[in-house]
Amino acid sequence: MNHSLDGLTPSTIESPITLDEISIALAGATSSGLTVIPWGGGTRMGVGNVPTSYDIALDLTGHTGQLEHVAGDLTVIVDAGVRIGDLNEVLEKEGQRLPFEVRNPAQATVGGSVASNAPGRRQSSTGGIRDWVIGMQIVLADGTVTKTGGRVVKNVQGYDLHRLHTGAYGTLGVISQAAFKLAPILANQQTVVAWFDDVRSAGEVGLSLVNGLFAPEAISLVSGPLATDVMAAVIGEVTADPGDEVWALLVRLGGGARSIERQLNEVTGAAGATGATGYAALDGDSASRTWALLDSAESAAGVAARVIARTALTLEISEAIRAENKVANHTSTICDLGFGALTALTGVVSDEQALSFVNSIVSTVSNSNGSYIIEKCPFTVKQQIDVFSDVGNSIEIMRRVKKKYDPANTLNPGRFVGKI
Repeated sequence: MNHSLDGLTPSTIESPITLDEISIALAGATSSGLTVIPWGGGTRMGVGNVPTSYDIALDLTGHTGQLEHVAGDLTVIVDAGVRIGDLNEVLEKEGQRLPFEVRNPAQATVGGSVASNAPGRRQSSTGGIRDWVIGMQIVLADGTVTKTGGRVVKNVQGYDLHRLHTGAYGTLGVISQAAFKLAPILANQQTVVAWFDDVRSAGEVGLSLVNGLFAPEAISLVSGPLATDVMAAVIGEVTADPGDEVWALLVRLGGGARSIERQLNEVTGAAGATGATGYAALDGDSASRTWALLDSAESAAGVAARVIARTALTLEISEAIRAENKVANHTSTICDLGFGALTALTGVVSDEQALSFVNSIVSTVSNSNGSYIIEKCPFTVKQQIDVFSDVGNSIEIMRRVKKKYDPANTLNPGRFVGKI
């Protein structure tokens, strides 16, 4: 694995296997005044500001010694280096699953996914990673091993400090182990893809389903070239007049056979009544391949931004971003309606166009009381910005917390919010 990051290459790569080895590596780095960046599968290492210093890469992919699945309690305890895909394979043998999804589960690790609070389409129905972590083991920068939460769903062990570390990008401590609540695997799944020629109708159907009688497993409204790609994958080649646009609504359903049938009727009925130009029901590999187009588009994008706002606002922000930036014809958006999340993507463009696109996102979201993370952009653009949105006066509290947990600024210096 190449451990270079944002133009910086570490002088040392540490690959601890045991908890003691992680503790010793961190204690040695702190006492020597060296800086450390933890690594998992590397799937989200590009998210974050440019490090101010990078001496040691702490590769945790070999830290996989413990995996304790208590099927009767619907819980699992697992070391940070275990891959999400491998963990789900173990859980599937007992008819269970992690309630959340991440991109590229075959490569993503437990520790990296939790540390970056990795997003997934299933957030529409089950929430995110933070909602399912019930305990955690963390190694602080000085090598001290701490624990928070517990091994059971109901625990009263003080503050839920594991929520503080979830999404902290490893700036407060290195996650060495996590405990999760689990969910049963659904008996059946099916996906409905409906396409529209105007965003109003598409949004109306999507929001009606979000506020309807059941919660779809996932519900995403796609615009731009990606919507055309989705439609083409479902019905074959798409021919359209120049300037025409399409919006594709993807709805994943889950449950028993009768439940799926009722949900399917409600979704297709709502789409038909609201002016969808077509729809199709998919299952198995065809459904998986269609959803995979969204992840592939994110991976291939030159610039990718994730926006969090009130659900109704995500549609407005999506259209504002596409209308305001100068590369709109290359811009796609994915609104995960059930969670109030938006991903804005544009293709490989010049640095000048990329900066213009980023600035349009910052301006639009800042005026909409939302928040954003610029998850992917050219290095020259990243050097000029803070990839995280402004958190206002909260930044002072965050700096004090960082100082308390990591006084020597050993871990991920400069990479988090406010370039902490």
